Amino acid sequence: MINQCEFEKYRPILQEFSLMLLYPQERRLKQQDFPLIELYSESNKQISENMNRFFDYISELTLLQQQEYYVQTFDFSKKTPLHMTYVKYEDAKERGQILVQLKLMYAMCGLELDSKELSDYLPLMLEFLANGEWIHNNRLQKWQLLFAIVEDGTYFLQEELKQKDNPYQYVIQAVRLSLKACMESEREATIQ
Repeated sequence: MINQCEFEKYRPILQEFSLMLLYPQERRLKQQDFPLIELYSESNKQISENMNRFFDYISELTLLQQQEYYVQTFDFSKKTPLHMTYVKYEDAKERGQILVQLKLMYAMCGLELDSKELSDYLPLMLEFLANGEWIHNNRLQKWQLLFAIVEDGTYFLQEELKQKDNPYQYVIQAVRLSLKACMESEREATIQ
C-alpha cells in the first residue's frame, strides 16, 4: 500500500529526480540546481549520501562530457535504458500491454503523451507522480501498477549501473529509497 501522507512529502523531490535523469541540454548538472534534493537529503541520510556521491563525480565534468556520459549510459546500452519495461520484456507482447496500460492511466488523469516518448520512460513516470492532480482525489491506491513498474525497472537498472560503477546508480538508488519511504508494509496497512 502507498502511504498518502509520506507520498505527498516526497512528490517534490520526484520532480527533481525526473529533471536529473533527462539529457543535460543547456547547462551542466550541479548540486545547487536541485535544492529540494538537498532539503530532503537532510532528513534521509541514505538519499544524501547517494546524491553527494553522484554530484562528486558528475560536477567535475564539462557540459559536453556530461552529455557524452549520459548518452553512453542510457542511449547506447541495451542493459541500462530509462525505459522501465525494456530490460525485462524487450519487445515482447507483455511490454506492449504494459505500455498501453500506462498510457491509459495517464490519459485518465488528463495527461497527453508526446508521441516521441514511450509511457515507461522513467523521467516521465517520475514527473507524473510528482505533478499528477489525481493524487489529491484519493485515487493513489489505484496506481500501484506504476509503482511496481518503477520498482522493477529501477532494480534492474541500478544493478547494471552498479556493476559498471556508473555514478547514475546513485540517482536510481535515491529514487528507489524515496519511493520505498512512501510504501507501507502489509502489516501497517491492516492496522490502520
